[in-house]
Amino acid sequence: DPEMAVDVLDHAKRLGLEPVGISFHVGSQQRKVKSWDRALAMASQVFRDCAERGINLTLVNMGGGFPTKYLKDVPPVVQYGRAIFRALRKHFGNQIPETIIEPGRGMVGNAGIIETEVVLISKKSDEEENRWVYLDIGKFGGLAETMDESIRYAIRTPHDGAEVAPCVLAGPTCDSADVLYEKVPYPLPVTLEIGDKLLIEGTGAYTSTYSSVAFNGIPPLKTYHI
Repeated sequence: DPEMAVDVLDHAKRLGLEPVGISFHVGSQQRKVKSWDRALAMASQVFRDCAERGINLTLVNMGGGFPTKYLKDVPPVVQYGRAIFRALRKHFGNQIPETIIEPGRGMVGNAGIIETEVVLISKKSDEEENRWVYLDIGKFGGLAETMDESIRYAIRTPHDGAEVAPCVLAGPTCDSADVLYEKVPYPLPVTLEIGDKLLIEGTGAYTSTYSSVAFNGIPPLKTYHI
């Protein structure tokens, strides 16, 4: 809330602190270029309202990071940069503050690949259409960002090019929450077999750092730097 931000900064000054700026977060994996314009519009209003109270802000930190490519393409980073600087000029005129831009997952997301193995393929009942494909990695092993299926990773298999069918992807633990994709089943080759090695792409960000330490006795995700 921009109004609350002004009150907080004003309170900080009355406590003897020196407010220098504000930070905002446009949302993780934010693909909409215009989101930074809306955020900077609110930031500039905070700057003006603070100035009326004698608080001279000089810094804006743009958080949220740039998006990375998963299954959907994202605009090139230069497009975000141009949009951000247009928005800075639009909302701050010739008094552009010191600016920090956090690159986030856009810098490293596509630098990582996770190799995983199919440990089980089954159906929960004879009536169920979709296969359940269990991997040796799940939400607790590094794929926490599949929560609510907000991030859908590209997955390569040894059978790419073959006929595909939707399946539910799940992890290896006994926790019922360890299901990666169920609301929107993931299309994988019908020839997929137990023991097949799959490659999960775009896993350079928020994977090994989310990996739990030996949950269910499963070792944390190993990382190799090349």
